[in-house]
Amino acid sequence: MLGDLNDIMRKIWEYILLYIFPQPRTPLILTASPITIFEALPSTTPSPPLPPITTITNSDIYDTYRFQGTPSRFRILVIGRADCGKTTLLQRVCNTTEDPCIYDDKSKDLLEPTLARGVHDINRPFAFKSNPRLIFHDSPDIEAGDEMQLQEVLSFLEERTKATDVNDQVHAIWFCIVLNNCRPLFPKELEFFRQKRAGNVPTIVIFTGFDDLITQIYDIDLTEHENRRIAELHVEEHFRRPLQACISPPCADVCFDDKDGFHQDQVNILIEKTTSSLDDIALKSLLISAQNSDS
Repeated sequence: MLGDLNDIMRKIWEYILLYIFPQPRTPLILTASPITIFEALPSTTPSPPLPPITTITNSDIYDTYRFQGTPSRFRILVIGRADCGKTTLLQRVCNTTEDPCIYDDKSKDLLEPTLARGVHDINRPFAFKSNPRLIFHDSPDIEAGDEMQLQEVLSFLEERTKATDVNDQVHAIWFCIVLNNCRPLFPKELEFFRQKRAGNVPTIVIFTGFDDLITQIYDIDLTEHENRRIAELHVEEHFRRPLQACISPPCADVCFDDKDGFHQDQVNILIEKTTSSLDDIALKSLLISAQNSDS
């Protein structure tokens, strides 16, 4: 009697699998009572309701695009004292002799041709009309030893890191340090690199006045090459090594001098090292194209 019942239940189960649940299933082996068969049937407990469908608008797509973004401007924070040759350096980078334009929030030039230039607010970007894709910010002189000026720079970097538009973020820092045989690095210069800065913006150190350093240590009994080599060793021992020992060392450095005929080579090295420090391919391409457009 039990065997007949099992045969009937097997046929019912095969019918269910064939016509009601046609997807492939693991074969059921009957080794127990008919109760086991019914326990093996799919649960009749209703499934939880599906979550509501979220409508994606054009605005959502635009906001995502702005955050991830394709950058159209490369923004650089330039740090260094007022007489370290920052303006000349940036003119060479942009291959121009024109004065920079400082802009307000509405992209209006704040400096008329008759007004003095060179005093910049870190929150006021400036650029050269011949190359508007390179945007610069000039920091206060942190070498003076004022803690407030250093904190102003760090706060600026933190705020720019929070920007949702990639064009408003700081993409690189150029830290200008004047080489001098008579003094080591200033305490506040070292303090900047000892700070854990927001955003991990790559920093490139630009050593200016390398030719002046050679003059300061020049030995008439040595060749030009030997004097230059001594100057390079001085930079390594008194400047590069202390910076590399800090918690946030520079990604790279480059030496600049005022020798005629070498300016473009030095700029190319600076752009190459800045590009190599970037992780974003779009930013790499933007920096190269922006600099080459006027070189």
